[in-house]
Amino acid sequence: MDTLLIEYRDPIFGIIIFFAIIFIIAFLNYWWGIFKSKEERHSIEQFIKRFEVMADANEYKKLLDEFSISSESMGLLAHSYSKSGEYEKAIGIYLIALKRVKNREEKQYFLFELGKTYFKAGFLRRSADIFTELLRLYPRHEEALKTLTVIYEQLKEYDRALEVLDALEELDVNTTTEKNFIKALKTINDNLKTAKQKYDILIELTKKESVVGRILFEFAKKENLSIDINLINASSVLDLLWEGDSWSLKDSNEPLVRAVLAAKGDGECPQNAPFELEILSILKKQNYTKASLNFEYTCTACKGTFPVHFYRCPSCYTLKNPHISPSLIKSEYEKYYSF
Repeated sequence: MDTLLIEYRDPIFGIIIFFAIIFIIAFLNYWWGIFKSKEERHSIEQFIKRFEVMADANEYKKLLDEFSISSESMGLLAHSYSKSGEYEKAIGIYLIALKRVKNREEKQYFLFELGKTYFKAGFLRRSADIFTELLRLYPRHEEALKTLTVIYEQLKEYDRALEVLDALEELDVNTTTEKNFIKALKTINDNLKTAKQKYDILIELTKKESVVGRILFEFAKKENLSIDINLINASSVLDLLWEGDSWSLKDSNEPLVRAVLAAKGDGECPQNAPFELEILSILKKQNYTKASLNFEYTCTACKGTFPVHFYRCPSCYTLKNPHISPSLIKSEYEKYYSF
């Protein structure tokens, strides 16, 4: 019996077995990769058939026949169309590129750009479908997850948005601000809760995240509920303070609130008040009433400036309180005469 087992104890025999196992694993892995690549390509081909567009057929046919055009050139052409607002042409080129490219990274790139173009064009549901397919094939695509969160937020599908944020957390992305913000939006749109219940939830969320403070302020103003201005960053609601009723702010000791009241002609303007509010308070003391304020909103991330308030920047989609910049303007009064 021992003579039969000698060859199994031979080191050379063990090395042969070891390399044989490695070869079998490598062989199986190679064919498994080919199988998955074919399956992925077939899946993408079947998926993009749902998004075929009726555009200039001759133009795209020529593009398909011109095999000398590289995928990089197609990407640049589609990007230029998208940037100039010609989304239909951009989408058509991205669909053609997806049919042609074989490289996994290129497929991922074109699928993401296709979803982003649909998003820019305002087709949120189609964009969501494309990003969902992208994540099925490439589950760890961080940018796709972030964009999908914004899409579900705009579609008011807050539970789905929270699920996507959970997936982002698995990639070690800090989603605390987004989660609290979406929970606040979900609370506002919950028809099963009373105004008092919503108010209490928003107060708790405001204590955790400052960006929710403006939502709380707007809700309290809409529902005629009292609010402690100290819970909120007053600079984030400067425009709302200016547009609000003076009597509702009189009990506050917040310097910015006192400056707003002084600009409206009630009380003294505190030190270090914004220049525009200080000027208005001086004009009010001189009984000059033809001056008012206008506001601009600047994203603190991309520095883009917009004429209306936003929670999420319309340009870079960053979720932060924008910087509110007041500017002096001349008041316009319309006179109505009775006949």
